[in-house]
Amino acid sequence: MKKVLWVSFILLVFLWVSQAYTASAKMAPGPSKDPITGKAYAGSEKCKTCHRAKYDSWKKTIHAWMIRPIAKGDFKNVKADLTVENAPKPDQYDWAYVIGGWYKEERYTFWDEKGNIISGEFEYNRPRKHFSIRKTKEGALERLDWFNECGYCHATGTNYKERTFVEFSIGCEACHGPSADHAKSPRKVKAVIDKYTENCGRCHIRGRMKGDLKKFNYPVTYELNKPQTLMKDLDPEPYTAPGSFWPDQKNANRHRQQYLEWIKSRHNDVPDLNCVTCHDPHVGSLNYRTGQLRGEERSLCGKCHEEIVADPVKHSGHRAEVASCSACHLPYTIASGSVPNHTFEAIPPSKTLQYGADEKTGKPKMPNSCNLYCHTKEPASVMNEKYNMIFKKAKK
Repeated sequence: MKKVLWVSFILLVFLWVSQAYTASAKMAPGPSKDPITGKAYAGSEKCKTCHRAKYDSWKKTIHAWMIRPIAKGDFKNVKADLTVENAPKPDQYDWAYVIGGWYKEERYTFWDEKGNIISGEFEYNRPRKHFSIRKTKEGALERLDWFNECGYCHATGTNYKERTFVEFSIGCEACHGPSADHAKSPRKVKAVIDKYTENCGRCHIRGRMKGDLKKFNYPVTYELNKPQTLMKDLDPEPYTAPGSFWPDQKNANRHRQQYLEWIKSRHNDVPDLNCVTCHDPHVGSLNYRTGQLRGEERSLCGKCHEEIVADPVKHSGHRAEVASCSACHLPYTIASGSVPNHTFEAIPPSKTLQYGADEKTGKPKMPNSCNLYCHTKEPASVMNEKYNMIFKKAKK
């Protein structure tokens, strides 16, 4: 009898220890399968075996370094200026990872008592070199479940049903899909190549799932090479949201909305024109902004707009070296001037005049391509007259 009781006691202790360990196990990369197809992910390190040149090139992009480890007392991977007011302290939390920080914003995550990654209150605005403290509507410090709110776009191979992912940051399979079978039999199983704009749009969009999946702040039901599945069961950010779009309800003033801008552009209606027409996801630089472009912008724009590129003065009244294509058609109107818009609209001064100025700050409620960086000392009314003269539009 004593032996039975002793064995039972040992089993109970074992179960208690096991449960305690499981509860405190920290979320980490590991084996993961696609929740829709059930296919397994291999991880970018496996892709390197056969695609070394592509891997080495991708490794130099911001995509590959979106998330970096930090720890309590260890902030060496933080890019922000920690001397600025409201900066987080290295010993403040049980820190987990730092996100972003290359050119627009940087966020900081820590572990909770269950081992989940929590996105906290600190946000660094790199262009302004400013820290803000994010809070809920009730005034509490922001505490977001990183996996539910950010994981799909900040990690590769996420399975929303099992809360697993194969690696941090944007790896090969983020775009090419689960490739464990391809890695085992590369000649028999071909890798997926999805060039649809919707594939990039999965992460370059702001929206929340509907119904039972509402806790996920990203489109979990997208299927590779099936563009129609992007908006399936997704509530995208409305164009009427003042915190995300300018008052023309077209151009964004908040990052991660390139796809929502794209579908408002004329480019969206051009067959076979997509993100990878101009951007190469395998090429980039950690030292300066390239936009991961495939080439110099005039050559890219000139593929479709040959006559305009050949004679920019006739088109806009400006020489190419004075005002490039992107200076007018991709103005940096997003995230404190760190991200260009993707409606490709040369935003006219008339929009600034139409929506007026903020009563408190006196700043225009709507920017325009002319006044944003070049004609900063001239009023919008003067620029509107010049704009109409160049483009021979009647004054409104």
